[in-house]
Amino acid sequence: MIRELAEMQYGVVAARQLVARGVGLRVIENRVIRGQLLTLHRGVFAVGHRRIGLYGEWMAAVLAAGPNAYLSYGSAAHLWGMRGSRGAPEVIRLSGHRRPHGVRMHQTRSLPPEDVAVEAGIPVTSIERTSIDVAGRLDDRQLEHALVEVERSGRLRWQELDRVLSKSRGRRGRRRLNRVSSRLDPRSADAVSPPEVDFVALCREADLPPPQVNVLVDGHKVDFFWPRAGLVVETDGYAFHKDRAAFERDRETTLALMAAGYKVLRLTSRMLKADPTPLLRLIQESLQAT
Repeated sequence: MIRELAEMQYGVVAARQLVARGVGLRVIENRVIRGQLLTLHRGVFAVGHRRIGLYGEWMAAVLAAGPNAYLSYGSAAHLWGMRGSRGAPEVIRLSGHRRPHGVRMHQTRSLPPEDVAVEAGIPVTSIERTSIDVAGRLDDRQLEHALVEVERSGRLRWQELDRVLSKSRGRRGRRRLNRVSSRLDPRSADAVSPPEVDFVALCREADLPPPQVNVLVDGHKVDFFWPRAGLVVETDGYAFHKDRAAFERDRETTLALMAAGYKVLRLTSRMLKADPTPLLRLIQESLQAT
């Protein structure tokens, strides 16, 4: 019984769960003494070994915080695939005085059913609730990246996000989330890499005509394309072009497109972060020349 439960929860169990399933406290104590249950938090154990992984750490933190606890803030954003998170697991709950060691606790007055979910078997705040929770920690660009990730996955519920925003007046980050979500370009969800998302945002901020994103041009997939001007822009992020074969393919594509009469501009993440003004000016001039 204990092992079966642990297998469903990434190798961790809570004493209250075992008691609810008919396991006596003395049995639990004996297994702790024999090293079969390894204490992670008060009343929460790893079964057999401590190699529980990140999901096991998250589950253990939620169990340690009590029956009305949910993974939240940065940890929830990580679980949902919005953005990575480091540091102690973050958990939110309605009430409770005990704060488990090694867990970053948040308390809230309201946590309605629509604000929580279960993802990968772990109780967690919903994507929309998580968005408002982390909005105060992020700048506009970081928040846009996070929203693009969950929009691309098809799991962001825009109507639900509006509801969360409407009931979150006065919360830190609300204005930022409202601003970023209201201007989020649907083309951003077609962008593959962070530099591509950044470039879509830069085009919008510079009032450039919106490009087509990740489309085929003469049989070659390109990052951005303005058909009327015959202009192609490619973003070279290291994580997406780090092997020699990819590097060679990119250059072959550029030569083929140029030979077909297209104008091709290549940019890097460093160029976007340093000073994109010259590149944006060049794009503007190319578009006006048509």
